[in-house]
Amino acid sequence: MEKLFFPITNEEDYVLVEELPSDELYSHWKEKGFTPGIPTLVGSLLQEVTLVEWGKRHVWEDGELVVDPIQFEMVRYLNSKVTQLDFRKNHSPLPAKLISSEEHLFADLEEAKLPVVLKSEFGLAGRNHIIFKTPSDSWKLSQINKRLFGFPIVCEDWVGESRFFDFSTLWDVKESEFFYLTATNMWIDHDGGFRGIRIGGSHSGYEALFLPKVYDLVKDLKNLIPSEYAGPCAIDGFLYRDSSNTVVQPVSEFNFRYSIGRILWEVRKKRNVKSGTISGLLVLPYPKQGKLKEWELLKKLETDLNCDLVLLTPVRDLTGKAYQNAVLYFETTADKESTVVESIWSTWTEGSFSETI
Repeated sequence: MEKLFFPITNEEDYVLVEELPSDELYSHWKEKGFTPGIPTLVGSLLQEVTLVEWGKRHVWEDGELVVDPIQFEMVRYLNSKVTQLDFRKNHSPLPAKLISSEEHLFADLEEAKLPVVLKSEFGLAGRNHIIFKTPSDSWKLSQINKRLFGFPIVCEDWVGESRFFDFSTLWDVKESEFFYLTATNMWIDHDGGFRGIRIGGSHSGYEALFLPKVYDLVKDLKNLIPSEYAGPCAIDGFLYRDSSNTVVQPVSEFNFRYSIGRILWEVRKKRNVKSGTISGLLVLPYPKQGKLKEWELLKKLETDLNCDLVLLTPVRDLTGKAYQNAVLYFETTADKESTVVESIWSTWTEGSFSETI
């Protein structure tokens, strides 16, 4: 994930990484018109820097990153789903509660009307949750420590079967004021996992449903957000059907950090994309079979689909070991969007462009 900063940097910037990007990937970014910053290993000495990071936790002292306890506590407060129960109070149509212990959870599940979803206090990309659809899912309780990292956790009604549109609104925050940037559409799988996000083209019509409710939510946050926080925020939400009615969940979670949607917005701005063009990011899992030949695959996809593709993160580390996921940026037109997304996903994940090992 640390490599995602490179495409939105300027050539005079320094990007601190634990592992340098490959020469091939760095050249790829330049060929695509980006001005990637200078890769710098953690521990290198730099002076007089302005620090930009995923979440505001550190300060720069004598050439080193040092955790600032005040900023660290603030970012924990802002990004905690437990804290966010107060942020979303009176704005969420779905009941949610805090579960403080294993005993509390057992008692609650006995009385709960299923399905429900259990969410970790801190998580990423929809991965740290457990869905209970029927009593037979009780075996999933053994995953609490591994998937949710223990207690406290949040329990919420699950409407995955009737959920049909996921969005993320992007904001800048300064002195407790929220400044709106844009709304994005997210692709979420049937179990709530994040697959990708897109911006551009004509409006879906759903903005008229959810934006007023998100603005109402934001108005009530003024006294809850520390005035010391300045930086990005993404507010995720979704639409679902209840009988014949469309219901807006204006917030499923807040991300007071650089979200994947914010990276997409920044990349799109960097490339100066026209408003009618669709830009998107896909989080692509490494195929289970074979060894992926990513550069040949990208070249073929660009030719066949007549679209622009940029690999934003490496497929494997410098030793050749594959990462679990890679992030791919694409640009296309509205009429070809579905074909492009489906073709990329199937070609990449099915291993149809890989060599047997």
